[in-house]
Amino acid sequence: MIRSPLLIVSLVILLILIELSCSTKKNYFPEKISNLLLVKTISGKEAYDLINKLHFQPVAQGSSEIGFYENLSGSAVIYITHYKSKKDAKVYFDKMTEKISPENSVFINQEFFDYEGNNIYKCFGMGKTHFVFTYNTELFWIAVDTHIATEFFRKYYSSIQ
Repeated sequence: MIRSPLLIVSLVILLILIELSCSTKKNYFPEKISNLLLVKTISGKEAYDLINKLHFQPVAQGSSEIGFYENLSGSAVIYITHYKSKKDAKVYFDKMTEKISPENSVFINQEFFDYEGNNIYKCFGMGKTHFVFTYNTELFWIAVDTHIATEFFRKYYSSIQ
């Protein structure tokens, strides 16, 4: 059987592009952040279902991942939702931060602050400090024990740059 050189070249190029796209996928869950160790990650339907369960209704848009960090000094959970565009991530950031305003939720002491040119939403509730922000096409929600929150946030944020 004679194969067309064009077909073979096309397949080789396709395989190279697939490899490049897989190898450049950003890992948003480092093994260690601020002495907390990554103990579990979930994604796909399991992450989607957990996020919706936390909200008692469907809220997850896009694909999601969750990373759980722990050690003897505390714990943190990072929720990430991936959107098709930066604009979509920003739209859902705005909706989320408006919905968890003081009159609508269990969260207190909400504030926005600038961190390295990015708008970060910070609040407290359920025994944790929460940071919500977008980066590229992702929307992040970090829930971390308050006594380690600032250091954890800073180290995590620098790890995704």
